[in-house]
Amino acid sequence: MAKLKRCRAAALSLAISIVILGCQGQMELTADKVSVAGPEPPVAEHAPKSDSPPAPSPAPGESDAGHDIAVRFDIHEPLDTLTSVQQPIESGDVGEANTADASAPGKDSLAFLKRDDMRALWLWNELPRTSTLLANAQEQDALFAFAAAPHGDMSRALNRLFFEAREKHTSDVRAELFAVTYDPLTDEAHRPNLRAFLRRAKARGVAVEYLGGQAIWVASDDNAAAGIRVCEDLVSFNASTPALEERFDGVHLDIEPHTLDSGPYAGLWWENRLPNGYNADWTARWKHILTSCKARFDAYYAESGHRLSFSSDVGTDYAFYNKPILEFLNRSDGPLDYITIMNYYDDRLNSQGKAAFVYGAGAGELMVGGVAQNLALWSKLPVLIGVETGPTSIAPDEDSFFQEGWRPMYKVLDAMHADFAKTQLIGWAVHHYAPQSFRDLCEHGGLSCSP
Repeated sequence: MAKLKRCRAAALSLAISIVILGCQGQMELTADKVSVAGPEPPVAEHAPKSDSPPAPSPAPGESDAGHDIAVRFDIHEPLDTLTSVQQPIESGDVGEANTADASAPGKDSLAFLKRDDMRALWLWNELPRTSTLLANAQEQDALFAFAAAPHGDMSRALNRLFFEAREKHTSDVRAELFAVTYDPLTDEAHRPNLRAFLRRAKARGVAVEYLGGQAIWVASDDNAAAGIRVCEDLVSFNASTPALEERFDGVHLDIEPHTLDSGPYAGLWWENRLPNGYNADWTARWKHILTSCKARFDAYYAESGHRLSFSSDVGTDYAFYNKPILEFLNRSDGPLDYITIMNYYDDRLNSQGKAAFVYGAGAGELMVGGVAQNLALWSKLPVLIGVETGPTSIAPDEDSFFQEGWRPMYKVLDAMHADFAKTQLIGWAVHHYAPQSFRDLCEHGGLSCSP
């Protein structure tokens, strides 16, 4: 499972100009002279961890010490006992549901794409393990309590989970496919607990998308077939119950072929390249996975009347460096309902003295990534912006709000909403629940919270 999803761009002579006009959310985005590709990225001993070339040395203003001088685009300040069970866990007190579009008869399951209030959370099979979460009421209560009021703030209530509902094992994630070791999608013995968990989430107004993916899905036809089977298994699970509240609301894929920097596939993403893109065979398989999954979801909708949302994670620099993927996905009739941008910057300034979260990072005249550029380039899809909160074992300091804390993160997200209110922005998502991430994050950074 890839955790490092963003890179730094090398210097290019061609500049990007993102012009933001107006005030109070009235704005216009223009991308002047946007290059269709970066330079040919050399394949080093350790391949880059994104679509861009290897990172340059930090420029002045981008060092760790730059946090306290990064004047943000601030608009508003943010607002300030059960044991493991073997039977399905029933809903307890529901409380006041938030504004999610959890599946319900007669409701438009894609209505959330017309608003900008999505607040989502990646929930990987880590701690708690999926099997523990599904069988343990105490773990579920803790998750739902956090979702209802992250760090005690009900105004930040989460309304969508990206949930890795299987447990898997592999000796090398970059070399072999995962072997599923706990499977509530297909195993009748475990399905009841998953259905009960989904029912509890919907009762609280929290939609749940199935989360899955592996970078090597695109490396061979057999591997791609494994990715398509995930979508088929999800549809079979949903179809196994007549109750909409016991079904997933969507599918959220995390594939990221650029992370294959070791093992038998290391560097191949940068070989056999398409014009302004990357490996032609891998790109074709990626498209095949997405179109095959979408076709299965459309067939399921025709059969059941239940529409699944479909999204995929991409790095903040993908739209700039990977034109074939941009052109394939950035259309209203494409396979995805919305795109999730892993916009993994904290609140520091870039080398031009601007907020990296908004304007990206790089060297010289070229800045790649950031909210403004992604909204300009992903012009035909709803856009969800992702933020990282993990420690340096997951992501570099400059990629994560782990060192800054949840309050500076909210300040950046609030400003984003104010500045880009009239765009296709639909909200934000936090990577990820736990351990040592959003759930455990302190107000001003780290894990040792002081009053």
